[in-house]
Amino acid sequence: MAYVHTFDLNRVGRDFVVGDIHGHYTKLMHALDNVAFDAGQDRLFSVGDLVDRGTENEPVVNLIGTGWFFPVCGNHDDYAIRYHRIGRMDEDNYRRNGGSWFIETSTDKREKLVAQLERLPMAIEVATINGRIGIVHADVPCRHWNNLERYLTSKSGRQRVMWSRDRFERQDTTRVDGVDHVIVGHNCHPDIITLGNVHHIDTGGWLPDEHKGHFTLLEISKPGLL
Repeated sequence: MAYVHTFDLNRVGRDFVVGDIHGHYTKLMHALDNVAFDAGQDRLFSVGDLVDRGTENEPVVNLIGTGWFFPVCGNHDDYAIRYHRIGRMDEDNYRRNGGSWFIETSTDKREKLVAQLERLPMAIEVATINGRIGIVHADVPCRHWNNLERYLTSKSGRQRVMWSRDRFERQDTTRVDGVDHVIVGHNCHPDIITLGNVHHIDTGGWLPDEHKGHFTLLEISKPGLL
């Protein structure tokens, strides 16, 4: 399977990208209702982290393969895969980071969930009216987008795509060459933050209500992203 999946221009509907979901299916559906999302012609791309922290993990995972929902693999999705396939990990740490639901799920059900998560690419590229838009969970591990597929053949490259916080913590405005925009999640913040041509859109839709987070649905199919 290619690490980077590409999508042609959507000529019949709209395209959106959503921030980290973390098992909050109902909140996600409400956000889609608010933009009158039409699953027959619109597409929803996701920066990953479909699971953990929330209570509706299975319904979120089951959106994979619907024909309108296209996520990349986030570090929490990878956590579930590694826990099931390898098992050699810090279970207490996994629980602290929202993995109790998966640990306590039957082996057969875990297998079905992991089989779906293993279909996820590390990155997505979408053709839009705004040019080439790249989607990864955390950051791009190379200076030029066209080199990403090669970088992702290494474990370290895949880890950086899913885990790196360097750009966000350093407020690094260096652009990623070879792509017009990159959209990421992983770092939660009340508002969208743009660094160079990288847009951080995890605005905490998965947080408890008292934190007043919300799901950002960034429409990439209309002129101008922000």
